[in-house]
Amino acid sequence: TEDWMNDKIPVFSGIDSSYSLPDNVAMITLQELENGKTLLRLAHLYEIGEDKDLSIMARVELKKLFTNKKIVNVTEMSLSVNQERAEMEKKRLVWKVDKSSKEETKRGGPVDPVECVVELAPMEIRTFLLDLEYIQIYGV
Repeated sequence: TEDWMNDKIPVFSGIDSSYSLPDNVAMITLQELENGKTLLRLAHLYEIGEDKDLSIMARVELKKLFTNKKIVNVTEMSLSVNQERAEMEKKRLVWKVDKSSKEETKRGGPVDPVECVVELAPMEIRTFLLDLEYIQIYGV
């Protein structure tokens, strides 16, 4: 058995290989944490106006990404994962800015808990903690 272990590299993928992320999105982080949650960080790769086809809002379907798992809960976090984004937004300072001087920044909307679709605006990075349950496929 030792020879077999030395010759074989165990590989596990938590994502479905038949689903492709949009061409303008990259998965920066996919990590199972000690508390059983899964850390997922997605990034939009293009800035506004950089590419006529790819500098647009992107959508990632989490249910298609994790087909062998049930998504129980999705919590958006700060980039550093030290607080929930909703709590962070409550503490954020609000500045009065001349509206004519700058276009309002577009961001992806909240994640629908039923559909589990993440929207990413150009150059946006979003971080999530996922509660996943494995689905028994063969009744084992």
